[in-house]
Amino acid sequence: MKTRFLTFVLSTVFLLTANHTFAQDGVGLGGELASPTGLSYKVPINASSAITGAWGVFLTDGFTSSTFEVNYLMYRENENFNIGSGNLSPYIGGGLSFVFRKNADAQVALRVPFGIEYKIDNAPIEIYMDIGPYLVVTDPLSYSFDSSLGFRYRFK
Repeated sequence: MKTRFLTFVLSTVFLLTANHTFAQDGVGLGGELASPTGLSYKVPINASSAITGAWGVFLTDGFTSSTFEVNYLMYRENENFNIGSGNLSPYIGGGLSFVFRKNADAQVALRVPFGIEYKIDNAPIEIYMDIGPYLVVTDPLSYSFDSSLGFRYRFK
């Protein structure tokens, strides 16, 4: 029941935000490697901020878990790096991570993702990498970090 409610709330927020900002830079959908490995999305709010997230599934040695994360990112506009054929933009933000494991309680964590995003000139493609230290706020309390490398296609 908690999973359904959480999915409903996050989907509603994503759809409302996407409807408001679709004309800005286009909603981005793509893939992500590392933690979690799966699908990623980005909904721009304005030129210097966005809502991002990822959903992934881990299948190893009979251990199954699913992770969903949502982040609010702030881009450092005055620190963009023009590299000739694209644009590198550093970012930092805050977010939540939800981990659902078979035969275990759901885990909720507070995240502080930071990284860099590369937008290709004249193409609706962006590549990013980030590191996200996080603090698990459900039992058992723990601290760690995750990282990811991904891409997104921006729909105009």
